[in-house]
Amino acid sequence: MFQKIIAFCWVAIAILIGCDRVSQEDEHSLIPRSVLQSNPEKFGVLLNHAGDKIAYFARKGHEVELRVEDLFGNVIRKFDIKPSHFVWTRTGEHILIEQDKDGDENYHIICLDIKTGTSKDLTPFEGARSHIGGISKKYPQEAIIISNKNDPKWYDAYRMDIITGKADLVFRNIGKYADFVFDNNLNLRLASKLLPSGDIEYYSMGNGEARLFKKIPFEDSRFTVFTHFRADNNVVYALTSLNRDKRALVAYDLRNNSEKILFKSDLADVEELNCDPNNFIPQYAVVDYLKPEIFVIDKAVSKDIAYLQRHANGRNLRIVSRNDQDDTWLMNYYSSDCCRKHYLYRRNAKTGEPISLKFLFSAQPTLDKYKLQKKEPFVIKSRDGQNLVCYLTKSTDFKAPTPRKLIVYVHGGPWGRDDDYCDPDVQLLANRGYSVLQINYRGSTGFGKKFINIADGNLDKIRNDIIDGVNWAIANKIADKNHVAIMGGSFGGYSVLAGLAFNPDVFCCGVDVVGPANLLTFIEAIPPYWICELDMLSKFFGDPRTKEGREFLLKNSPITYVQDISKPLLVFHGKNDPRVKQKEADQIVGVLKEKRSPVAYVLYPDEGHGFHREQNAKSYMAFTEIFLAKILGGRFEPIYPGELDGSSHQILEGKEILGL
Repeated sequence: MFQKIIAFCWVAIAILIGCDRVSQEDEHSLIPRSVLQSNPEKFGVLLNHAGDKIAYFARKGHEVELRVEDLFGNVIRKFDIKPSHFVWTRTGEHILIEQDKDGDENYHIICLDIKTGTSKDLTPFEGARSHIGGISKKYPQEAIIISNKNDPKWYDAYRMDIITGKADLVFRNIGKYADFVFDNNLNLRLASKLLPSGDIEYYSMGNGEARLFKKIPFEDSRFTVFTHFRADNNVVYALTSLNRDKRALVAYDLRNNSEKILFKSDLADVEELNCDPNNFIPQYAVVDYLKPEIFVIDKAVSKDIAYLQRHANGRNLRIVSRNDQDDTWLMNYYSSDCCRKHYLYRRNAKTGEPISLKFLFSAQPTLDKYKLQKKEPFVIKSRDGQNLVCYLTKSTDFKAPTPRKLIVYVHGGPWGRDDDYCDPDVQLLANRGYSVLQINYRGSTGFGKKFINIADGNLDKIRNDIIDGVNWAIANKIADKNHVAIMGGSFGGYSVLAGLAFNPDVFCCGVDVVGPANLLTFIEAIPPYWICELDMLSKFFGDPRTKEGREFLLKNSPITYVQDISKPLLVFHGKNDPRVKQKEADQIVGVLKEKRSPVAYVLYPDEGHGFHREQNAKSYMAFTEIFLAKILGGRFEPIYPGELDGSSHQILEGKEILGL
């Protein structure tokens, strides 16, 4: 009874300070963290090859389990396992899934047996990192496993019986190859080497010898990927910007070394393919400029795509998986103001005629009860004439032409991008009274190789792109210049620290998640399996192996200008982060503490590069919204008694800044 009284008092206090949970039909009511920051009810859905089962991750309290069910909604099996990349094997009764420990990214390959409910670690190698390299319809009980257990810098390839765990070494990587492409018979056909120049050489692997197949110049190397082989193993498909600016879909015939462009766009890169499940020939491509668009390559799916798009109602369409008979497709609809809705589509495999579209479930039905804010895509010009694709999510109380509070939310990577998807962090910020600006700065992917390559060695231009976005928002009365904050993770976290250090008068505060503060110590501490990418990283950030490169790294490091950071900063980091070590957060927090600048520091001992556990994600956003409300004056939801039980957070500095 006493606990109920305390909880009632907290709710009463929330109402008094304007943090009420009023009618869900009121777009200005607070959307609870328990809705936005919880794991979706169901996500990561995949159809098996026979088309009679699906597997997906589902909430189990604050944790997640993997469920397998038939197409009538009957649950067949449950596995207590973390969300991660998984594939259905060709046996139809086994799933392979990658698992690490507390975010250390040393993945093990686990085989899940649907019939028995048992699991087997196929790669029980401590300190090693393994990946699923391929499966085959012809050899349903086997898989290619890639592992660096023999040398942490380089991966070897094994052909493994997924039932017994017996593995045969099929490729010992003494030649320092960076990546592999296997055909449909599980034979190694292509292997790549990264050269000191940044170029990539692809070698044709066969008959015990390696022959140079294709040399990809550095300016194309980040945008070229050989995706898969056609069923006859004679043609390999690639997404590449070779000989053009935007990435195209190209087919290479290895019998005569010929190539054919299957699809290209002058607007943006080809981002995604969908193929015939039997011959593996691409049937449509996805190009994403302001929003993702589907372009049909094979007329055999024209009726299907037209039918599914007619039912989209303005949402984006994504086909996730198709069965071998090609009469059943698993697909979903989504948009920035709508979480994913999963459907089962039935078709006549011979004629391509649509038969039915059956709704399966919403990824997050509790979120469907609330009105979300839509991202508005637009293009601005940078100060030197670059087109920057941006997204603006207006706060729920936004009223033009009065400028409002703005959060600049910077994506990570840097080789990533912002898009028209439903982001729970963005929705929470907009609901709390902040408009959110997302800027695809030079270096962001999807807009051609020139746009990415001009970022190499030009971190100042990336910083300028972000400032140009802020200036646009101020000039267009979106933002009050005195109420602009910056927030981001990974490279976005670097951008937060850089924004406060290089542009101390622009931002009133910052929220940094796993961002590097010292680019020199960051790049010197990269994990050993990144060593093959050191030359590429050096071209972008600066080369730690040369005096000039080290000077450049320090010149662009926020830690070098930490004396100029005076605005409040909130730092989050995972103790097990293998990419951006904890030392990065320790460095900048330590100096700011010495100079008595306002800083708060929250460490998570069971996380790595970002938040994977639900309770940790909740605490991260709870602290963030309290921090932002204190400085910017937005709304916030109080932390309720017991709400963060199970979170591993350790507040190492700045409890007073968080109001705790």
